[in-house]
Amino acid sequence: MSWKHDLKVADLDSERQIEVTCRKCGKMRYERAGQLAMREDLDQAYLDQVEKILRCRDRFCKGPVRISLTHQKQMEGFVGGMA
Repeated sequence: MSWKHDLKVADLDSERQIEVTCRKCGKMRYERAGQLAMREDLDQAYLDQVEKILRCRDRFCKGPVRISLTHQKQMEGFVGGMA
């Protein structure tokens, strides 16, 4: 089980960006969670199901995709490293 089994599209903020990367050709795009939630086939789907349904937008590829969540440009206090 991974984090994709626990989250639904409806649980995410509507402005949250989801990175969609094609596993076949490598092209990448961003989808907003609100736009995906408006689709009838995805409104109550878990993120692993969304990953199986979505395909590459390139008309010659149509390959399977991998999804990931963006970090929303949040800054972390800890920079890390040992001196």
